[in-house]
Amino acid sequence: MNLVFDFSSGIPIYRQIMDQVKYLVVSGHLKSGDRIESVRELASNMKVNPTTIMKAYTELTREGVIFQRRGQGCFISESVSKFSETEKSRIVEEKARALAVEAMHLGYSAEEILEHVKKVINKIKRGE
Repeated sequence: MNLVFDFSSGIPIYRQIMDQVKYLVVSGHLKSGDRIESVRELASNMKVNPTTIMKAYTELTREGVIFQRRGQGCFISESVSKFSETEKSRIVEEKARALAVEAMHLGYSAEEILEHVKKVINKIKRGE
């Protein structure tokens, strides 16, 4: 797993781990049954305290995203297909909210924000 941490964001590292693992699942980079790095492996590779990784993995297990097999490691849960649709909606809503708040702070109306989003989508569709 290639995770990137922003130590200055104010978001706890364990939360960043959770969010990135969920994103990898939702985006299809991690699928049901895939093995992910152990606590020790990820802590060593990412230079993060193992306790932080353990906290993230414990929460991901509690949420049903991963499960652990003693002596074999951690794996992506079979139930992530249900989770994926909910998580996709959450991610898009979170990003849309951040965009809307920032644009409103800049003085844009809801209609102007939607117009900008439509322009961006059209550019993406055209390959720009």
